[in-house]
Amino acid sequence: MEKKNDSTFKYRQLLSCKCLKMRMASRIATQFYDKKLKPVKIKITQFTILSIIATGENKTVNSLSEDLLMDRTTLTRSLDILFKQNLIENVKNNDARKRIVQLTSQGYVILEKAIPLWKEAEDEIFDQCKKYGFSAF
Repeated sequence: MEKKNDSTFKYRQLLSCKCLKMRMASRIATQFYDKKLKPVKIKITQFTILSIIATGENKTVNSLSEDLLMDRTTLTRSLDILFKQNLIENVKNNDARKRIVQLTSQGYVILEKAIPLWKEAEDEIFDQCKKYGFSAF
């Protein structure tokens, strides 16, 4: 059996894992955007969902989940929060098996207020990541 000191290098090299680095960068970016969007009381994940719904196409939960690369269960939980905040509503359709959502007028108001905050975050994100040693995504 290896001594603890002999195996230290073996385990330290695992810290250079590309997936670990990408997940760390993702958490940094998410926290940064969430902080910027705090005045409008939404998170970057909610902003993204609202943005896609706002494109004007009738979006089913299935199509949203494909567009966002999210599983339906996670998306449904996020949609339920937006629904409770009165930012989205269900659209009546002929197929009861399909849930179609659209922004409410309040959803558009929040999205409009969020866009300048998001743009500010977009302009600053790379500098923020450099503080943590990430030079590019």
